[in-house]
Amino acid sequence: MKKIAFVLAVLILLSSGCNIFGKKKREQEKARIEQMKKDSTLKAQKAAKDLELKKAQEEQAKQEAIRQAEEERQRLYKFHVIVGSFKTPKYAAAYKDFIGQKGYQTEILVNSYKFEMISIGAYKSWGEAVKDLQKAREAVEATSWIYIKGQ
Repeated sequence: MKKIAFVLAVLILLSSGCNIFGKKKREQEKARIEQMKKDSTLKAQKAAKDLELKKAQEEQAKQEAIRQAEEERQRLYKFHVIVGSFKTPKYAAAYKDFIGQKGYQTEILVNSYKFEMISIGAYKSWGEAVKDLQKAREAVEATSWIYIKGQ
């Protein structure tokens, strides 16, 4: 009887011990899976941040290139045919729209006296500006004139 009780006790311990080891193994596997989930989430977040940073840098580079091109254009194209000049910004904007509806590429320039001037053309040379000034006086505004930017 003692032997049977001893064998039963050993069997019970061994069978419950296997269950304990199995449970521990399952918990370790769950922990490993959770860690993998966290790692993959962190990797995805880092990749998203990197992509966002790259897009921001590309946008900044694009804006810088646009700014440089505009500066270069303003440096090279300093002669402008002006068809109107206004002290009131509202009037300047309205006249710009009016001339733009006639098919001209317009631009508002502001001089040192804070007048807003409506330009219908920018030119590299005085000669080109004078040619188009005559056309502007005939087709748009008889009092058109040439403004030299940077003077």
